[in-house]
Amino acid sequence: MRNKTMRTILALCFLAFLLPAHAQGDLQIGIAFERFGRARYCKMVVLNDAVLRGYRLKVYKSLTYKKIGASIAPYLNADRKKAKKIREIVESGKVESGYYMLQPLPSGMNRYILFSNGPNESGAIIYIEGTLGPDDIMKLCYSKR
Repeated sequence: MRNKTMRTILALCFLAFLLPAHAQGDLQIGIAFERFGRARYCKMVVLNDAVLRGYRLKVYKSLTYKKIGASIAPYLNADRKKAKKIREIVESGKVESGYYMLQPLPSGMNRYILFSNGPNESGAIIYIEGTLGPDDIMKLCYSKR
Protein backbone atom coordinates (compact mmCIF):
# COMPACT_ATOMS: atom_id res chain seq x y z
CA MET A 1 0.00 0.00 0.00
CA ARG A 2 2.82 2.37 0.90
CA ASN A 3 4.61 1.74 -2.44
CA LYS A 4 1.43 2.49 -4.37
CA THR A 5 0.97 5.77 -2.50
CA MET A 6 4.58 6.77 -3.12
CA ARG A 7 4.27 5.97 -6.83
CA THR A 8 1.09 8.02 -7.05
CA ILE A 9 2.75 10.98 -5.33
CA LEU A 10 5.80 10.74 -7.58
CA ALA A 11 3.61 10.55 -10.69
CA LEU A 12 1.66 13.65 -9.61
CA CYS A 13 4.87 15.56 -8.92
CA PHE A 14 6.20 14.57 -12.33
CA LEU A 15 3.00 15.74 -14.05
CA ALA A 16 3.01 19.03 -12.15
CA PHE A 17 6.59 19.58 -13.30
CA LEU A 18 5.64 18.95 -16.95
CA LEU A 19 2.60 21.25 -17.05
CA PRO A 20 4.52 24.49 -17.66
CA ALA A 21 6.37 22.85 -20.56
CA HIS A 22 3.09 21.61 -22.04
CA ALA A 23 1.49 25.05 -21.82
CA GLN A 24 3.24 26.22 -24.96
CA GLY A 25 2.99 22.84 -26.64
CA ASP A 26 0.58 24.24 -29.23
CA LEU A 27 2.99 27.04 -30.13
CA GLN A 28 5.78 27.04 -32.66
CA ILE A 29 8.01 29.12 -30.39
CA GLY A 30 7.96 26.20 -27.98
CA ILE A 31 9.83 24.28 -30.67
CA ALA A 32 12.19 27.24 -31.11
CA PHE A 33 12.98 27.23 -27.38
CA GLU A 34 13.69 23.49 -27.51
CA ARG A 35 15.76 23.65 -30.67
CA PHE A 36 17.81 26.78 -29.99
CA GLY A 37 17.78 27.03 -26.18
CA ARG A 38 21.19 25.41 -25.86
CA ALA A 39 22.58 26.37 -29.25
CA ARG A 40 25.69 28.39 -29.88
CA TYR A 41 25.15 32.17 -29.70
CA CYS A 42 21.92 31.67 -27.72
CA LYS A 43 20.93 32.25 -24.12
CA MET A 44 17.72 30.90 -22.61
CA VAL A 45 16.17 31.84 -19.27
CA VAL A 46 13.29 29.81 -17.82
CA LEU A 47 11.36 30.74 -14.68
CA ASN A 48 8.39 28.74 -13.37
CA ASP A 49 6.07 30.05 -10.65
CA ALA A 50 8.15 33.18 -10.18
CA VAL A 51 7.61 36.76 -9.10
CA LEU A 52 9.16 39.30 -11.44
CA ARG A 53 9.05 42.98 -10.44
CA GLY A 54 6.07 42.26 -8.21
CA TYR A 55 4.08 40.32 -10.83
CA ARG A 56 3.29 36.63 -10.33
CA LEU A 57 4.15 34.58 -13.42
CA LYS A 58 3.36 30.93 -14.05
CA VAL A 59 5.94 30.68 -16.85
CA TYR A 60 8.58 33.09 -18.14
CA LYS A 61 10.87 32.01 -20.97
CA SER A 62 13.27 34.16 -22.88
CA LEU A 63 15.65 33.35 -25.70
CA THR A 64 18.25 35.83 -26.87
CA TYR A 65 20.16 34.91 -29.98
CA LYS A 66 22.80 36.08 -32.42
CA LYS A 67 23.36 35.10 -36.05
CA ILE A 68 20.27 32.84 -36.33
CA GLY A 69 17.38 35.28 -36.78
CA ALA A 70 16.40 33.73 -40.14
CA SER A 71 16.05 30.33 -38.45
CA ILE A 72 13.86 31.74 -35.66
CA ALA A 73 11.56 33.82 -37.91
CA PRO A 74 9.34 31.00 -39.25
CA TYR A 75 8.45 29.83 -35.73
CA LEU A 76 7.63 33.33 -34.63
CA ASN A 77 5.63 34.18 -37.76
CA ALA A 78 3.46 31.06 -37.36
CA ASP A 79 2.46 32.08 -33.83
CA ARG A 80 1.96 35.75 -34.74
CA LYS A 81 -0.80 34.71 -37.16
CA LYS A 82 -2.79 33.09 -34.32
CA ALA A 83 -2.34 35.97 -31.86
CA LYS A 84 -3.93 39.32 -31.15
CA LYS A 85 -1.55 42.19 -31.88
CA ILE A 86 -1.12 44.53 -28.93
CA ARG A 87 1.90 46.51 -30.10
CA GLU A 88 4.12 46.29 -33.14
CA ILE A 89 6.97 48.41 -34.45
CA VAL A 90 7.56 48.35 -38.20
CA GLU A 91 10.61 49.99 -39.76
CA SER A 92 11.15 50.11 -43.52
CA GLY A 93 8.35 47.57 -44.00
CA LYS A 94 9.94 45.04 -41.65
CA VAL A 95 8.54 44.16 -38.21
CA GLU A 96 11.29 45.07 -35.74
CA SER A 97 9.47 44.21 -32.52
CA GLY A 98 6.09 43.05 -31.38
CA TYR A 99 3.91 42.23 -28.45
CA TYR A 100 1.10 39.73 -28.94
CA MET A 101 -1.58 38.14 -26.78
CA LEU A 102 -2.33 34.48 -27.47
CA GLN A 103 -5.53 32.57 -26.79
CA PRO A 104 -5.78 32.03 -23.00
CA LEU A 105 -5.37 28.53 -21.65
CA PRO A 106 -8.45 26.62 -20.40
CA SER A 107 -7.19 27.27 -16.86
CA GLY A 108 -7.65 31.02 -17.47
CA MET A 109 -3.95 31.82 -17.72
CA ASN A 110 -3.12 34.53 -20.24
CA ARG A 111 -0.23 33.98 -22.65
CA TYR A 112 1.96 36.54 -24.38
CA ILE A 113 4.77 36.60 -26.91
CA LEU A 114 7.16 39.52 -27.12
CA PHE A 115 10.01 39.75 -29.57
CA SER A 116 12.61 42.11 -30.89
CA ASN A 117 14.84 41.79 -33.94
CA GLY A 118 18.26 43.38 -33.88
CA PRO A 119 21.09 43.86 -36.34
CA ASN A 120 23.06 40.94 -37.79
CA GLU A 121 20.33 38.32 -37.33
CA SER A 122 20.17 38.88 -33.55
CA GLY A 123 17.11 39.28 -31.37
CA ALA A 124 15.04 38.04 -28.47
CA ILE A 125 11.80 36.16 -27.88
CA ILE A 126 9.90 36.19 -24.59
CA TYR A 127 6.99 33.93 -23.66
CA ILE A 128 4.98 34.88 -20.56
CA GLU A 129 2.11 32.99 -18.98
CA GLY A 130 0.13 34.19 -15.97
CA THR A 131 -2.89 36.07 -14.74
CA LEU A 132 -1.45 39.38 -15.89
CA GLY A 133 -3.41 41.61 -18.25
CA PRO A 134 -1.99 43.34 -21.35
CA ASP A 135 -1.36 46.56 -19.42
CA ASP A 136 0.56 44.64 -16.75
CA ILE A 137 2.87 43.22 -19.40
CA MET A 138 3.51 46.72 -20.74
CA LYS A 139 4.44 47.91 -17.24
CA LEU A 140 6.58 44.83 -16.61
CA CYS A 141 8.55 44.95 -19.84
CA TYR A 142 8.59 48.57 -20.94
CA SER A 143 8.67 50.67 -17.74
CA LYS A 144 11.87 52.07 -16.31
CA ARG A 145 13.17 50.29 -13.26
